[in-house]
Amino acid sequence: MTIQHRTVDIEAASKLWRNDLSASQIAKRFGVSRNVIVGLAFRNRSLFPWRGDAGKKTRAPGQAKTAWPCKQAPELKREPEIPATAYDADRLQSAKLLHHLSVGECCWPLNSGGPYLFCAAETTGRYCRNHQSRAYRQRGTS
Repeated sequence: MTIQHRTVDIEAASKLWRNDLSASQIAKRFGVSRNVIVGLAFRNRSLFPWRGDAGKKTRAPGQAKTAWPCKQAPELKREPEIPATAYDADRLQSAKLLHHLSVGECCWPLNSGGPYLFCAAETTGRYCRNHQSRAYRQRGTS
């Protein structure tokens, strides 16, 4: 089995490239695949200058960019911050970083700035009893 190699005139291909022909159009003229032209352009960047975002619709020079009409995004409601308590201050002595917590330790954040420290009190769920009651308050109570 013999493989025939088609040669591409680099100078002619680069001239076509500068005349804004696509890689597919140039490939058809030389009877090769588009990938051959793309590879040729990649290896000879000085002869095949970058054309920006070729194929994308562009604005005329000096034409202002028009914004698409869109709805104003609704402002997100901030959750009220749960203030720290004396219990939280006491727990800071044995607080842990998140990656040091293990199963069965409370993962309530005790501080509001990094590095974040977590309660780490023993629990059977996600939070200890104190933080459980603060996290899941009944409706109508503050």
